[in-house]
Amino acid sequence: MQKRTDLILQSVNLAGKMHVNQLAEQFAVSVETIRRDLNSLSKQGLLYRTHGGAVSRKTKDIGSSFQSRQRSNYDEKRRIAEAAISYVFEGAVIGLDASSSSWHFAHLIPDIPCTVVTNSMHNITALVNKTNVTTIATGGVYSSKYDAFYGPLSEQLLLRLHIDIGIFSCTGLDEQGDIWESNELNASVKRKMMDASGQKFLFVDHSKFNQKNLIKLATLDQMDILFTNQKPSTELQTYCDAHNVLLTLT
Repeated sequence: MQKRTDLILQSVNLAGKMHVNQLAEQFAVSVETIRRDLNSLSKQGLLYRTHGGAVSRKTKDIGSSFQSRQRSNYDEKRRIAEAAISYVFEGAVIGLDASSSSWHFAHLIPDIPCTVVTNSMHNITALVNKTNVTTIATGGVYSSKYDAFYGPLSEQLLLRLHIDIGIFSCTGLDEQGDIWESNELNASVKRKMMDASGQKFLFVDHSKFNQKNLIKLATLDQMDILFTNQKPSTELQTYCDAHNVLLTLT
């Protein structure tokens, strides 16, 4: 007889994505039992654990392309980037993830002696005419969907660097202060860049509040400053106060 976890994995792979309630009903066990089974399968790397369920590793990358993210909330993201640009200083080493928010920041970086580390081709293009800015590309495996580099080669470089200021965005920030990402490619490189960064700035426009996604990237208490265009909930403001995260409204 097949183990229940094997049958659960088959069901998730067949459907692509399933909720814990669906699986609990299908296998006539408690939701808590299903959660334990899904956590076990996730630890084995057999599926992706999500808030309320699981997604098959065979499911196509569900992240949005750079072009679609670039068009979304354009003005809000620009203002958020403008609010953070004053932290750039001569000689700074700046880390930029492959988000559209970082792309806005790259365009605004003044042409002063500093260094930018990024895995994004869009950021590299934005900096190409700034002769005083040294740009370091992480290299790695190229993704045409994100127009950026990922994988072990990218991450190995980040392990050897110290970054003064890291600029990050995400697909969601929930009320508990958890930061969410849509796919493992982005999440893995972002975590390495966060580890290398002395100061970490999170850019979140209002559409990302109280949102969860596929992968928990980090927690807000790992950030130094949260830049946003709209005042977050009272719960999230209290979280920022309790964990010494500076909240900056644009």
